[in-house]
Order: sequence, then C-alpha cells, then structure tokens
Amino acid sequence: MCPLRLQTFGNLALKTRSGEDLAFPQKALLLVCILRLGERPALRRDEASAMLWPEADREAQHINLRKMVSRIRKAQLAYHSVILDIGDTSITLGDDGQRLVVDAACFRRDDTSLETMLALLRERFLFGKLPDGFLRRWGEMQMDVQYHCLRERLFAVAGEVTALPDTVILREAAFLLLERNVHDEPVRALLEENAPSAQQRGFPSAEAKVLPFAGGRSTAPGSAASDPPMPVYAQVVPRASLALTVTASLPRLALLPPALRLGASRTLTGTVAALIDDIAISLCTLRNISIVAPHTAKRIQESNDRIAMLETHAISYLVDTTLCAEGLLVQIIFVPLDRVIWAERFSLDTPFSSHRRVIAKIIADSIATELQRNYDPLVEYEHHPDAYRAYLSGARQTKTISLPSIRGARRGFREALQYRRDFAPSFIGLARTYSLEWVLTARGDKGLLHKAEEHARLAIQQDPSSAAGYKELGVAKLYLGDLDESLEALARAEALSPHYADAIYSYADSLVHASRPDEGLRKIQRAIDLNPLSPDDYFWSAAGASYFVGRYQDAIDYIGRMTNQSSADRLRAAAFAMLGDMASARRYRRKDRETNPHFDLDRWLAVLPIRETWQKELYREGLSRAGY
Repeated sequence: MCPLRLQTFGNLALKTRSGEDLAFPQKALLLVCILRLGERPALRRDEASAMLWPEADREAQHINLRKMVSRIRKAQLAYHSVILDIGDTSITLGDDGQRLVVDAACFRRDDTSLETMLALLRERFLFGKLPDGFLRRWGEMQMDVQYHCLRERLFAVAGEVTALPDTVILREAAFLLLERNVHDEPVRALLEENAPSAQQRGFPSAEAKVLPFAGGRSTAPGSAASDPPMPVYAQVVPRASLALTVTASLPRLALLPPALRLGASRTLTGTVAALIDDIAISLCTLRNISIVAPHTAKRIQESNDRIAMLETHAISYLVDTTLCAEGLLVQIIFVPLDRVIWAERFSLDTPFSSHRRVIAKIIADSIATELQRNYDPLVEYEHHPDAYRAYLSGARQTKTISLPSIRGARRGFREALQYRRDFAPSFIGLARTYSLEWVLTARGDKGLLHKAEEHARLAIQQDPSSAAGYKELGVAKLYLGDLDESLEALARAEALSPHYADAIYSYADSLVHASRPDEGLRKIQRAIDLNPLSPDDYFWSAAGASYFVGRYQDAIDYIGRMTNQSSADRLRAAAFAMLGDMASARRYRRKDRETNPHFDLDRWLAVLPIRETWQKELYREGLSRAGY
C-alpha cells in the first residue's frame, strides 16, 4: 500500500496520498506523533494510557486504552495497514507507521523551504489543544523546535546573496517569531529592514499632512527628524513590574486588515494594505505586547464566529481598520469589555503612498498611547478574569434588543458582581438593562429608571473617569424627563472619551428627545461612522431622528439595518403610515401588538420624555394613521 500521510497542523488527521481522510482514533494518532517525532522507539501501555487520559484513575485509563486498541485493530484491518504494533506491554510503530509521511517532520530537514514552514505554521500544531501533563509539555517542546527551525531558515534566506528574497515571506516569518517571542531583537531588526516602506528613508516635505478627520490636531510628518526620539509606544510601563499577575503571557493585539466600505477608493486598497503592514511593524517596537501575525488577524476578520476566534487566540485588543470615502478609520476594541476605547479617522491625501512610513508611525503612536491609557483596565482584567468573563457574557446579550436578551444579560452582570462587588462595568451593564426594559415594555414604569440611575451612579462612584457611567446616567435622566441633566451627563461622557461611540449615540438620542432632532441625527451618524459594526440601538436612534425631521424612508431604511428589527416595529409602522403605505403600516402594527399587547398610545405619549409638543403630535399622527 502507498504511504499514508499524517496531518498534524490544523486538524489531526490520517490521510491517503490523494488527500482522503481515513477514520482512525484521534488519541491513537497522538501516539503516532510521539513515536514519529520523538526519539523513543516504543511506549509502555500504562505510560500511553496515563498520557492520553491524565485526569482518569488508573483503572479507567486501562479500560479506555483497551477500548481504543480494539478500534485501532479494526481500522488497521479495514485499511490493510499496520500503523501501530500493539503488544501486551508496549506500543511501537508498525511497518506502515514507519513509512508514514508526517508534515511536522519537514522542520528537521535541511531542504525545507521557508514558504513550506510558513504554510504549516499558519495553522495550529495539534489544534493547539492538548491535555495538561506530558502531552502539553511535549507539544510545547515540538513547537519550540519548529520555531527554532523557522528562525534558522529565516536568517539563512535573508543572508543569501545569490537570489533576492521575497520580503513578504520574510516579514510573515518575522511576525510569527515575534508573536512567540517579543524580545527577539535580531528578528525585530530584520522585520524593520524589510518593511514595505523601508526604502523610503527620507521623510516627506512639510506640505504633506495627515489629519485626524474629526477635528483632531494636525500632524506634519515633515517635521519629524531623521533620528526621531523614542516614540510613546516604547515607553509603556512593562507588565513584568507587576507584583502579581494571573498569567505570565503578554497581552495580545490583533491588527485587522482594512475592510472596504461603500464609497472607498479602490485604487488605494493595495497601498492601504501596505500601510497596515507598516503599522504592524511599528507596533512591534513594543516589548510588552504580542502582535498577532497578519495571517492570524486575517482569519479573525474572515471568521463567521469572531468571538470564538478572539477567545481561541486570547486576544486582549482588537485594532479594526476600515477604508471609507473620507479616509482610514482606525478603532481599538478592548476585548474583555467588548468596548471601543479609541477611534479616529485619518484623511489620506492622494500622494500619501510616498509618506506611508511616517503615517504608519503616527497611527502606531496613537494606538500605543491608548494602550498605555488602558493599562489599568488590562491589569484589572488579569486579576479578575472571572468577573470579566461573566460581564462579557451579559454584554454580548445586550447587542440584541429584546426582553429575553436583556434579562439574560442582567444575570451575567449580577454574576460578575459575585466575583467582585465593586466591579464598575457590571453596574453600567445593569443600568443599561433597566433603561432598555423601560423602553421595550412601554409601560412608563419609573421604578426601572430609578434602578438605572442608581446603578449608573454606583458605577461613577467606583470609577469617576468612566465615560460609560455618565452615559448611562444620561440615558436614565433622559427617560425620567430630566432633559437638561441628561444632556449635562452625556456632554461629560463625550468630554471624558471623545471617541466613545456609545456615549455619542446616547447624546444624539437625548438631543432628539430635547426636540433637536437635526442635531441628534448628525451626531448619531458620527457614532455609526466611528463604529462600523454598530449595534441595533444606533440604527433605532437614527431611525427616530430621521422620522422627526420628516425623512420617513430613511427611518425605515435604518430599521432595516437592525439585526432584531421587531423591537422597532412601532416606529416602522408610523413611518410607513406617514408615507401613505397603509398596508405595510398595519402589518407592522399587528406585529408590534403581538409583542406588546398592552400598549396604550395616550399613556405612552404621556410619559415619553419629549420637550416640545409638536414632536409628540408628529409621533401621534403616524401611530394613529397606522391604526393605534
């Protein structure tokens, strides 16, 4: 029979030469790996059972091994192969096992190319999931060998004078090595030498400008000296100075490749992609954060389950980049709180390709400054991971605006407080759930709003610098009808965090209720721009603002962008009615009645916190036409 192949990167699988998967016990394949990649010709049966089932007692281990041996023999009989030779006391490789082609074995060969090594290391060796004990230690040792071989081959290729090396391949290898060991200075130097803009050593003239889009300070790249001072991202306090940490690993940052939004210049996409590469290389100057390799970042971006990918790769910070008509939007998400902690739009002049290296430094500087500011929350996360996990489970549920979701979220926030009684994010989350419940039930229950205000004030008491606490206080005050206090709290939130899209959205909502819907609409559109993956309530607020300025089709379109559109059926019914589409208006009125059978129009308008009568009457007109 022709030699079989053992795939160890990605899924562990036994394959034919043509690539067909063969059914074989996964744990048995682990034994094959150990025997083929290690230096031991045999394993004792009791030793093998202890490796594979470290949590079981001795008797259970032996029973499990006997069952597995039976499955191995059945499979080998079906394939007419002897991969493992299993005796009464030991396990060795059979004839076919010795001829087995193992992908990981290529790292030990001198003729293996850098490209081949990279192709394998883009996947995780043995899925990166091995049980604690011998197998975990053995897997780490194998990975050490693989990365050592990659490093040796990288420097060999970089030093070749007979052929021009592929700088893209060199950079990818360097990124992988720095992700594993951020203190590898020779690799860092090699990466910087092979940056996309490494040949652009001269800085551009003073006429070149990179401007933060939303009123930020101008930065003239031409003012940089040829030997600039140490950038701010090299000054972040080392985490090693902490007296106590939960994990010895560095926080991990994923810089996602640029997403392309409607209206973006497609002619810039290649140059912007290279700019992102330059930013990543600039960020590698940091010695106290691990930058995820670009290939991994691309997989995170393309994943259908981004949350699971972030957890798998233990990402603390996500840097999202988007190319739009107005320039390049960059935002940092602190993953443990699922919160945007900074966002900025950079206007890219047409000749920016020649200034790319400087622009990358400016953006990397900005990112690292925000990482430094967010240092305390990161330490808090490391000291109280259970509280953050419980909080995050609640926060994810609030992205869907429905009563079951927000009540489920409330349980997550309360669980977080059991781990840490003064956990400000949970008070913020609880305040949000009470305000949302007041909106969804539409019964005018002020008790919910007083609870929201109470929890917002508790959050501010625990963390006076928290924009989110003032944001929730502003929302509660809005619905209580204290519009001036609401606007004051929300202005404070925006001042504390000018890029905090959630606070800007709430400020916009309060402006709409203060009978300034045109101002509110402009502000909510800015919040949506700052957060391309906007939650439903942004679009709901934009729909309300559009309705009150007479843009009824826009209101319907914004509702159409919501994930859970049913929560806005009442507003959608009113908008369709104002457009004269009575069939659609009645259809959405019926759907709303199914969800809220006790809704009373007069009672709702009596408690709805809107400053001027004309606005309430416009809403009444639409709902009345729809049949309420």
